[in-house]
Amino acid sequence: MKKIQYPMLWFSQIVGAGKSTPWNYFKVDGVLMNAYDFMRHPMAFEKAKEQKIHKYLGYDGPVMMDSGGFLFMKKNDLTVSAEQIISFYEKSKPNFGVVLDHPITPLLSKKVAMERKNKTLRNTKIMLQKHETKNPKLIPVVHGYYPNEITWYLKRLKKIGNFSMYGIGSLVPSMFNVRGVGGILNVIKVILEIRKQEPRKKLHVFGVGGSLTMHLMYHAGADSLDSSAWRTKAAFGAIQMSGVGDRYITKNHRHKKYPALSRDEKKRLENCRCPICRKYGFKALQEEFTGRAIHNAWVHQQEVRKTRKLMRENRYDEYVDKILSKTNFAKLFRASKSLKAQYKN
Repeated sequence: MKKIQYPMLWFSQIVGAGKSTPWNYFKVDGVLMNAYDFMRHPMAFEKAKEQKIHKYLGYDGPVMMDSGGFLFMKKNDLTVSAEQIISFYEKSKPNFGVVLDHPITPLLSKKVAMERKNKTLRNTKIMLQKHETKNPKLIPVVHGYYPNEITWYLKRLKKIGNFSMYGIGSLVPSMFNVRGVGGILNVIKVILEIRKQEPRKKLHVFGVGGSLTMHLMYHAGADSLDSSAWRTKAAFGAIQMSGVGDRYITKNHRHKKYPALSRDEKKRLENCRCPICRKYGFKALQEEFTGRAIHNAWVHQQEVRKTRKLMRENRYDEYVDKILSKTNFAKLFRASKSLKAQYKN
């Protein structure tokens, strides 16, 4: 595996994705698959073990396998064991494997939340003990909303083993709020707190890879994100544009969440250099899910490449400020910058 460039983005993919495979159109940072998804598809599950995940995907870049803890909990069906997950990792050979975690939410009682944290820590210990090869590298998941919770959790992790990357979990519901314990600002606080305590660790934040929210996470100190937004937005009939966000493009989809494509924005699309727009034009975005999905993935990847360049040039703050200034995230970004300054002092 070639050396990974940070910050990076993992493109979250599903089993049976058909033609919506961005790596067949352009180079992507990495691909994220989900063990839960494979277990729901027995033929794919066996094939991934037999062929190994890279051959199964037809992709030779970095692959991360998530345990599916969040999806299991969402379905109220966490019946899989840590031993089963690590066995699948060992046989399918992703480059990174996420520990089976028991996600928490702000609405849980302290007792239940603590039980879930302890179960996640136990799974971490079990999977590390059962891990027989160098591939994959295991990624433990940190759960907590407050500095004292983070401190306690990190101390426990250090007693279990030494890990090069930490995952930050239980955050997906947070992306639908701005403030409060479960809000985006709290996610930023969690990133800053872990970064303060573990400055040398790589940090992966799960499920916040939208084309605008990704910049909030990178700016706060995340090294690695995953995104399914490129695909889910396409299913809603929306495309993403650099520095703009989501726009409707299909004739038959209407959803109050996304604005329609403006005349100026449509003009901008005429100069889009993504593989779909260059070869098939605007019509392919309007009429085909795959076209929108590949376009969205390309926009995401271009934003990450731009982020790396601007960080090297020390101009990233200016860029994020500019693209978020006319969005609902403007005040949030100012608050984030203030928090970041406080953590540095």
